[in-house]
Amino acid sequence: MRIKLLYLTCALCLLAPAMASASTLEYSYAQISSANSTVDLVATTSGSGTLHGVKCIFPSNDSGAEVKITTTLDGTGSSFTIDPTNLEREASGAGQFLTGWIPIGNNFTTSIHVTLNNTNLGTATINCWASWFLN
Repeated sequence: MRIKLLYLTCALCLLAPAMASASTLEYSYAQISSANSTVDLVATTSGSGTLHGVKCIFPSNDSGAEVKITTTLDGTGSSFTIDPTNLEREASGAGQFLTGWIPIGNNFTTSIHVTLNNTNLGTATINCWASWFLN
């Protein structure tokens, strides 16, 4: 009985690295501060996977800056704009405006590209993250 258990344990140990390398959870970070500029949050990447969500933090001294997030999945783009005046303000830590994780959950089969655009000509430093899964 112990030999069978040992063989099963060894087989699982050999499969675990292969299963772990089959897909990779990625986090990307970008900071944007210049008015009317665009930066990559997720640079163009080939492969298939899922864009899980996006999260941004606006400073307490936000001077009218909004961020437009554009996702291009498999060549098809869509976008939405985040206005910090609609966000909850952090109670401590300089009173920043927080989005929390905005769920997206879109699948892609060939490529992903996510950009940030500082739309409202504000000059605040905005920090954003993306969570995505690459097969």
